Amino acid sequence: MNNSSAGPISHAQRIVGGTREIRALSDWLETPGEGMQIFAVSGIGGIGKTTLLTKLAAEARGASVRVLWVDGQLCLHTPRDVLAYLDMSLETEYGRVRRADETLLAHVIGELYRERTVIIMDNCESLARSESWLLAQLLPRLQDSACLLVMASRTGLPLHWYTDPMWSGRIQSFPLELFTREQIYEYLQDSGLPDRLQQDIAQRSEGHPLLLALTTDLMRRDGTDQMEKVVQLPRILSAELLREAADPYMYEALQLLSLVPAADQTMLNRLLKHPLQAAEYMALSSLSCVRMVPAGLALHQVVGRILRDDYKQRDPGEYNTMRWRALKLLIELYPTADRLRRMQFAAHALELYREQLPAAHQYVDFSGVHGQEQRQGFGPEDLPYLHRFLEVSLSRSDWQSELVKAGEHHRLLDEIAKWSPMSILVTRNTDGIPLGFSAGLWLHAETMPLLERYAPLYLEMLGKEAEELRTLSSESADTMCMLLAAVNVDQSFYRPEELGAELFQSWMIETTNGWRAIIATEDPQLHMLLPLSGFQPKPPQPSDRHQPGMVVWELDFRQASFDRWVERVILQSAPQQELAAELPPVPWDQVRSLLQHLYNDNLLRSLPIVAEAGMSGAGMRDLMQTILTAEPPPYPLTELEQHILRESYLRKNHRKSQLADAFHMSRTTFYRHTRQALEHLGHVLAGKLNGFTTKNN
Repeated sequence: MNNSSAGPISHAQRIVGGTREIRALSDWLETPGEGMQIFAVSGIGGIGKTTLLTKLAAEARGASVRVLWVDGQLCLHTPRDVLAYLDMSLETEYGRVRRADETLLAHVIGELYRERTVIIMDNCESLARSESWLLAQLLPRLQDSACLLVMASRTGLPLHWYTDPMWSGRIQSFPLELFTREQIYEYLQDSGLPDRLQQDIAQRSEGHPLLLALTTDLMRRDGTDQMEKVVQLPRILSAELLREAADPYMYEALQLLSLVPAADQTMLNRLLKHPLQAAEYMALSSLSCVRMVPAGLALHQVVGRILRDDYKQRDPGEYNTMRWRALKLLIELYPTADRLRRMQFAAHALELYREQLPAAHQYVDFSGVHGQEQRQGFGPEDLPYLHRFLEVSLSRSDWQSELVKAGEHHRLLDEIAKWSPMSILVTRNTDGIPLGFSAGLWLHAETMPLLERYAPLYLEMLGKEAEELRTLSSESADTMCMLLAAVNVDQSFYRPEELGAELFQSWMIETTNGWRAIIATEDPQLHMLLPLSGFQPKPPQPSDRHQPGMVVWELDFRQASFDRWVERVILQSAPQQELAAELPPVPWDQVRSLLQHLYNDNLLRSLPIVAEAGMSGAGMRDLMQTILTAEPPPYPLTELEQHILRESYLRKNHRKSQLADAFHMSRTTFYRHTRQALEHLGHVLAGKLNGFTTKNN
């Protein structure tokens, strides 16, 4: 459901979903005489509770059933408020006027027995104030009435409602979830927006209905080039999501929960300025966007992303500081964590810091496929799908291991399914249907003959190590060789690169469990991507002269530690990270102004930031050119970001749309990278200007 609080329902806020709830309402309409029933609707802010209630109300009215809409924010403070609100609704909407000698309670109960009624009670977060009276006084008097009470709140009904002898069998629970990708496109189908922009919106909204509605409305109202305004949406959404976290300690704790995969009270208190007491920790656990997990409390994935975006916009200096502290804590805990938590740490690190990965390819944008899609092991029933994906991939000359013999790819897949099924990772949609896969071989004595048969050049690339692997038992295998990967390019809900990114992420996460991943390729894009993601080239073998562009890359977690991998790949340099976080960055819009006027000394000299630094226009130009051509780029600027800014502001040979195509990005993605590049350049510039000022003083 999209959230009707975003405004009147237009196309951009059309009602999608609700099939399960409408079916339950239809069942109730068709089976009178069962006594009062309760529907409990729950979900995080913006998930679409109010919109679902609107749809249920319309369905009930369409069936000629009386509907009373009650706002829990206004009526749940006292029992009299509840009765007065129902009395007012009965009078104003249906003309049922209470007699002067009749009490409120008698009038309301009499009316609800007189006619079949659906009572819709929205915003029930204040239920506790009148809950005991409802359970002990009002509802027992209505247990035999032909009423349906629909109660919507962020956290749902308390547990004791479900164990109450009178009501336990009369409650149906409807927790609302994020939109599936199919529902997102159903919502967008009549929007009039270009297909490419619909794909951008589908990926960016991550299935959150309110974010989807606001982004779509913005694009339809202000045009497809107004992506700059999209970055303001996290602030709007964070305000909506944090309405229930009124206390400052909860707000701070939620921000920090967005920076870790999960945290117990002790872990949170190591990061918080004001440690939580036990009662405060339990109150935090009761929020709709927080769930209890074995490691403590975890924040809803999309809520975490929204809160991080807002945090970064409001206070980038503090955000960077806390992000680094959170990561150092994960590094500290990693050695003693079990296998599952280690995978969670790695997944969270990739998600949390993916904006700092040198995104030379969209295969490192892990934002599109998440939660609802399933990353599962392989089953024999998957093979027809995987062969179909593989066939299309081969026909399009997409990447497959260049060392696999021509015409042998399908037979190799069958052999991997037989001998090494655990090395096949499958991404599925919400119905469990495969969307893509990657397949390799765990290298040991039983699988090396397969490598020799189907990819003999691999053995030459491995050199002497191949002989050692021929004698290794399957129980001792710790190296996985990636051979095949393909995604379903015939479906329209996901971009191929989104699914590719998910497969790459899954493979990276699996590797952090302490084994080695190897891949041989001559693809220039992979040559750029793999080393920036922590892979190292194996020393060339004499046979490599037959494969001049071929490199064997390896990511070896048998030797590398999690902290070194994070530092090398994501943080680049821990001391630089801390230094960058200490200085407030130059705002990104000021950085953009500097770059826009870089070749006009008069305009450049008139900018406040140049005047305050006591620099000439030529001096500032030289500084910016030095930063944008330095090798390697100064942290936190990445090579890709440096390249984007050089092409956009130093060379200026292409329009933005042409640059987006040149970088293999949509315009939306290109804008996001450009904005991020300006922010990172602001951090670098702050340090340089601080050094310049100190030197001249």
